[in-house]
Amino acid sequence: MRESYKSTILEQRASKLDIPGPPKAQRTILQHIRFFSTRIITRPLHLLFTEPIVGILSLYIGFAFGLVTLFVTANPYIFLTIHHFDLRAQGLSFLGLTAGCLFSPILVIAIDKFIYAPKLNQLGSANSSGTLAPKHRLYGAMLGSPLLPLSLFAFGWISRPSIPWIFPIIAQGIFMLGSITVYVSSTLYMIDSYGARYAASAVGANALLRYILAAVFPLLSLSMYEGLGVGWATSILGFCTAMLGVAPWVFWRLGDHLKVGRAYREEGEMGDT
Repeated sequence: MRESYKSTILEQRASKLDIPGPPKAQRTILQHIRFFSTRIITRPLHLLFTEPIVGILSLYIGFAFGLVTLFVTANPYIFLTIHHFDLRAQGLSFLGLTAGCLFSPILVIAIDKFIYAPKLNQLGSANSSGTLAPKHRLYGAMLGSPLLPLSLFAFGWISRPSIPWIFPIIAQGIFMLGSITVYVSSTLYMIDSYGARYAASAVGANALLRYILAAVFPLLSLSMYEGLGVGWATSILGFCTAMLGVAPWVFWRLGDHLKVGRAYREEGEMGDT
């Protein structure tokens, strides 16, 4: 992968030319602490609460990731009460999530190879910069966003004793496929939007919210499924993903006009459309 961080590129060029590289900042211990606390804590939190791109997509990705951990605790209950799986057979209930995880890279690579790369090559032949606007990274999220609510609705209402257990598991596989596709696509969109300097902070903000929701969701799963039943409990989750799934389409629509915050704009310039 080609190096993109400006300071590292300058250092490599200076080393090849045998000339002094860019000056390195000399910091005291307190300045080092302040520097790293800004990079690791302050800036990601500021991005999360002030930047719509980071805040909304982090909520979307975090919600989908939370559902994965929710199913880890809910699946044994669902397949025990509906399909009467014993303890050993309950392990089969995770086949769908596993299969979706295994097949998702194929879809992600196919989108990159057959949709994103041809557009990038087409732009590169006409423009020396060869830089696509970040919104073109959203193809995977736009494809995956309908899969989440559809698979959740399917899982909720085909989880019945009269329907073979394999069909709810297939629905979960489709959910996992869409979830990972949305995650990869949205993360690449944030990286391209905020550039080499701020992308790590944007991804860090996303990881923070993602793991918070992943920790909270399993605590609610059993009480929700016991109180509402599998159909309505999963449908509520499906309605939530349907509302959040509008985000990639909105960002695509506003891609030519949407700008990152002024504080992060220098390294987050949008590319060519």
